[in-house]
Amino acid sequence: MIKLDHKYRRAPYLEILTEEQVHSIHSASLEILERIGVKCHNAKALKLLKEGGAYVDGDRVKIPPPMVEEAIGTAPSRSLITGRRGNGKVLLERNVSNYGCGTDVPYHMDPYTHEIRLTVLKDIENMNKIVQKCANIDFTSNSGLASDVEPELQDLYHYKMATSYCDKPYFTTAANGENMKALIDMATVFAGSYEKLAQAPSLIVYGEPVSPLSLEQNATDVLLVCSEYKIPIVFPPMVQLGATGPMTLAGGIAQGSAETLASLVVHQLKNPGAPFIWGPFVSMMDMHTTVCCYGGPVLMKSQVALGQISRFYGIPTFGFACVTDSADIDAQFGTEVMWSALTNALAGLNLCHDVGYMNSGLIVSLESLLFADEIISAVSHFTNGIEVNEETLALDVIEKVGPLGSFLSEKHTIRFLEQETWHSKIMNRKHFRSIITKGGKTIKQKLEEKAHQIIEEEVSPLLSDDEVKELDKIIAARERKLT
Repeated sequence: MIKLDHKYRRAPYLEILTEEQVHSIHSASLEILERIGVKCHNAKALKLLKEGGAYVDGDRVKIPPPMVEEAIGTAPSRSLITGRRGNGKVLLERNVSNYGCGTDVPYHMDPYTHEIRLTVLKDIENMNKIVQKCANIDFTSNSGLASDVEPELQDLYHYKMATSYCDKPYFTTAANGENMKALIDMATVFAGSYEKLAQAPSLIVYGEPVSPLSLEQNATDVLLVCSEYKIPIVFPPMVQLGATGPMTLAGGIAQGSAETLASLVVHQLKNPGAPFIWGPFVSMMDMHTTVCCYGGPVLMKSQVALGQISRFYGIPTFGFACVTDSADIDAQFGTEVMWSALTNALAGLNLCHDVGYMNSGLIVSLESLLFADEIISAVSHFTNGIEVNEETLALDVIEKVGPLGSFLSEKHTIRFLEQETWHSKIMNRKHFRSIITKGGKTIKQKLEEKAHQIIEEEVSPLLSDDEVKELDKIIAARERKLT
């Protein structure tokens, strides 16, 4: 968790829009909702919208500005998500950045052969063993779609496997409203009741509208279930400039904001005050490859702008961090992972997900998670600012050492050594002669060795036998309904 503390230190901070531009984008989003509207393919949501004052014509819904403003006003400005045992916290409030995994990646880079293959349940076990050891990754997830279990029940098997090896807050998708309710039931095994889970949620849920301007049946059911049970949810549209949104970044942000606001209106109509996390995905589609770009400046520029807009709304915001378009641990990978991690922190984004995503969200590797943990540590040190006071100005020590003296033996040096410096666990700071004479491992080799060490270590699952039985009962009950 990275917190920008402006009270005691001036931490670096990034904005890209003027106040007038923020208002212009907000006004454009309101006009989209009132004049153009959205399609809604969910009968329950249509009923809520009509009763709430929207103009409903079949599946086309136009939402007047007062409804939007009311939803913004009732959405909480902060949320606290905890690990299921109460340890590990994700605090969603102004200027606090939390980093964690993404969800439904189809492919996994095998930690031994480096083959890029379909994800299996064992990979989710290994990834959660890694995340449990990563001090700078605040929340976990499945980070893949297990291809060796029933697709209709993947989300439930993912949760059971992840919670067996990691007790951090869990970020998840759900196939539909029924699976979302089953996931809530599974989380309640640890919380004790729905009320206790709502008071201290251990789940964060991800769903999506479909760009441009459409609320789909299953995703909206998930949105409504989360609202009912007060489980925090993020509902970002995926706006690709020139494909699912206009070519201009301002237009894409306005459209994505409108789509998110429409989702927020439905969410708050169901249960005013339920926790919601705001933040569309707005990036470019590479017209040469048709790839939706995670790396590079376009997504990061939109993230900074959307951070400003979310603060204007007073709602926690969503981010995309430690992501890359590269399919290997290479120079592009390192550049884009650092670029996105730092931008998210400087923009003050709260829930920074997709840590470890490679190849534009198609691949995850254990090495990418470990590298991201290192980068987040560096970003945390950078955004911590500089403490300036009588002791840190060190005038007495400077006077004592004097011209041409050494500070190495001073108590002041020992006292501030850890606070003022940052040491990498994997990067190379050795003299080149030492590398030549003694040999040196590449960063990729170091990451591979560390990953192997963690996943090969014998660890006991974190779940008791009774907890496993209860989770299995919920999965079995859901399976019976599907057959």
